[in-house]
Amino acid sequence: MFDTHTEINLGDAQLDRDHSELMRLSQALLDVPNDRNVLALEALYTAAREHFSLEDADLRRLGGNNSVCHLDEHALVLKSLEEVLEILRDPATTSEKANQMLSSLAMELLRWLPEHIREMDSGLASVRSQARFGGSPIVFA
Repeated sequence: MFDTHTEINLGDAQLDRDHSELMRLSQALLDVPNDRNVLALEALYTAAREHFSLEDADLRRLGGNNSVCHLDEHALVLKSLEEVLEILRDPATTSEKANQMLSSLAMELLRWLPEHIREMDSGLASVRSQARFGGSPIVFA
């Protein structure tokens, strides 16, 4: 298992807040009551779409292979969220299947997100800081 409470601060307040919220919403999928699973996943989808939209605008301005890979990851995560939402909304989906899907999705997101932040978003945060302040922030852990 992994530590879902670990905060990964990049020194960009907006990105850090968004990442914390995405982790919180992903974690919440593990404990959501059956009658609220669609609402919980919709909340995560909305937060992810808004956050990725912010990052994607910066990534498109930057260009390059790293940006393309980063954009692709965002698109794939949103597609996965949409696909699971579609299954959860299907009246033929049993509670057991819905719980299994949500749990699996949450665990994968909680594994993926910290790695994505460290490997991809850290570079973007540095570029954003350089554009605003003329240098990269120093983050003490």
